[in-house]
Amino acid sequence: MTCIIGFIDKKNKTLHMIGDSLGSNGYTGDTQKNPKICRSKDSDGILLGSTSTFRQIDILKYNSFFEEKDILKKEELNHEYMVTKFIPALQKVFSKGGILIEKSGEKIGGSFLIGTRANLYEIQGDFSVLENTLPWNALGCGEDFAKASLFTTKDMELTIKEKLILAISSAEKYSTGVARPFTYMNTKGESETID
Repeated sequence: MTCIIGFIDKKNKTLHMIGDSLGSNGYTGDTQKNPKICRSKDSDGILLGSTSTFRQIDILKYNSFFEEKDILKKEELNHEYMVTKFIPALQKVFSKGGILIEKSGEKIGGSFLIGTRANLYEIQGDFSVLENTLPWNALGCGEDFAKASLFTTKDMELTIKEKLILAISSAEKYSTGVARPFTYMNTKGESETID
């Protein structure tokens, strides 16, 4: 289930994110009121977009992960900080929230995107912190369709929001795990529901 897309506009120093609303077990599905993307409790300048479970979405939405508030004032998160400070805090909150799985000594969580106006990271299930060379990334069962659409429209005279809507619409068309309404947000404080 799910398609979450993040896109950094380096020129205007803005992160844009969009996500779908489908909750599915692979056989049945229904749209949910609880958006899969949100602003961080720590800072309006940090956006999160989650796949995996709605429990993970709730934990990401309502918990604090940044003890060092100085880094939030810079509106950027460097890779070292994410690996050495954010991930241990995340694992602690996931463990307390009951969604951290420990298997053969390995800690396993879920996948999500987190970013600011300057950085967009993919947090994988094994807590790897990835930063794509392209200004965009996507997760979920619709990610391949979304990424292909973004690559195809990269040189077109469209706004980033228009590119995101086309990308998630492609995912909705070809993936059974993606459905409207879509939730759009950016780090300039804008948000919209797209039916």
